[in-house]
Amino acid sequence: MTRYNTFLCLFILGILAFLFFIGFYMKGFFTLMMHAQDFAESKPNPADIFGTIFSPAVIISFIVVVAVSITNRVIGIVAVAKSKTVSDGEKAMWIVGFVLMSFITSIVFLIMARGKGFME
Repeated sequence: MTRYNTFLCLFILGILAFLFFIGFYMKGFFTLMMHAQDFAESKPNPADIFGTIFSPAVIISFIVVVAVSITNRVIGIVAVAKSKTVSDGEKAMWIVGFVLMSFITSIVFLIMARGKGFME
């Protein structure tokens, strides 16, 4: 698999993992809201509330999002740094973009990578 395809697959995996994270988190939050009246009548256990919002699915999907995001940033930075077709000033801007705004920079990078030869 080429570096471009690896970068693209990780980008898509990151988006899917983020959507799963949001879905699981919202499910836990809405479950908590559905049981809010039960908590008002009795003294709730903080561990139950925390366990409802931060279920294992939320934690695992968050870990996947973080791991994929970091890997995607590293692959992008390495690809730009090794590219011979990009000037030094442009390399610096790409690296700053990957560090500060990884998602937006990744989208632009995916669009421009084939034409500029970043992933050779």
